[in-house]
Amino acid sequence: MIYLKDSTELGHHLQWLRKQAKLTQSDLALRAGLSRTAIQAIESGKATCQLDTLFKVLTVLSIKFGLDHSLLKEPTHASTSD
Repeated sequence: MIYLKDSTELGHHLQWLRKQAKLTQSDLALRAGLSRTAIQAIESGKATCQLDTLFKVLTVLSIKFGLDHSLLKEPTHASTSD
């Protein structure tokens, strides 16, 4: 697992994984239902991005997204809508 510190680092990792998958930005955009400029913005580390846009990219690249916090590991943790 890799812990990211900022959007630039996320962008670099996503770009590397896209290239490992032998996809161009246009290929990834088409598969994710996004524009190439959206992919370019994410990969360049743009600090603002809609979560649904990011999740589309993560899904195409088969990347899992998770949260790591001690409170989430407690057996009594339940999802809340707050």
